[in-house]
Amino acid sequence: MIRGIVLAGIGLASVVFILSARAHDPYGRWEDWFLVQKNMRGASCCDISHAHYLQEEDWRSDGEHYQVRVFDQWFDIEDWQMLKRVQPNPTGRAILWYSPPLDEGGFFILCFTPSHET
Repeated sequence: MIRGIVLAGIGLASVVFILSARAHDPYGRWEDWFLVQKNMRGASCCDISHAHYLQEEDWRSDGEHYQVRVFDQWFDIEDWQMLKRVQPNPTGRAILWYSPPLDEGGFFILCFTPSHET
């Protein structure tokens, strides 16, 4: 009985881990698209684990530049951080690629693409 509960717990934990690892593209529909994205400098946006969907209220544009809200703070998107357009964003959502927070609490924005052009 206890062994069955432990095995069920391990199985559930595995499923949760797998789903959280693919939380940005849970069905793998756009995984190939995510993996080849580059910013305007030609640097890789890294992989899907660095990609975060933004809600519409978490990004804005004045028509020339973009800003994104992360951790309740607004950040300017530099021109070089914009996604190099080879293929359109298939997700229909704004995406911000950033490195995980560092020990000091900071992070580094790698790439950004809006959900639609403004």
